[in-house]
Amino acid sequence: MELEERIQRLEDIEEIRYLQAKYQRCLDCRDFDGLSECFADDAVSSYGNASMSYQGKDAIIKFLAGVMDIKMPSTHLIHGGEIDWLDGENAKAKWYLEDHLVHQRYLVKLHGAAIYHVEYKKIEGKWLISSIGYERCYEYVEHRGLLNIFTLKKKTILKKVKNANPEELGEYGQYYQYNTLKKKKKSK
Repeated sequence: MELEERIQRLEDIEEIRYLQAKYQRCLDCRDFDGLSECFADDAVSSYGNASMSYQGKDAIIKFLAGVMDIKMPSTHLIHGGEIDWLDGENAKAKWYLEDHLVHQRYLVKLHGAAIYHVEYKKIEGKWLISSIGYERCYEYVEHRGLLNIFTLKKKTILKKVKNANPEELGEYGQYYQYNTLKKKKKSK
């Protein structure tokens, strides 16, 4: 392999790392417009050992916007990243996921681990997720009588999403506010 090809391969791998990190951040920050930028239009998902599968970017984002409740702060941490660069336009990776979710409405705390299986395509010079899913290693759910959660009482990223001016949000951010948070549209 020539030096230029090796450099391009390394640059592609770094772009994929950045893309996956953006996916995780946007998910936890409830930035669904940013999240949509991570996917190819024809992407497919298979979350939760294939129990939640969707076809197309729009369906995937609407599913995630529907389940990522504002009263459920979350952390999705990825580790490692075994990226297999297949060629200049295709790659796949396995990422170790550690997630923490606190559902205040149902008084449940979840901690788990999984392996993400992700495929990427380079479209018009930009790497995008074409397929994403995970298989659980384990999931620990703790039911509690009372959770001491203070995160939403202070200025947090999730609070900003909830209180954002809809005109400042994109299509999916508005979808999240109106359909998931049940925020009423202002009449003009």
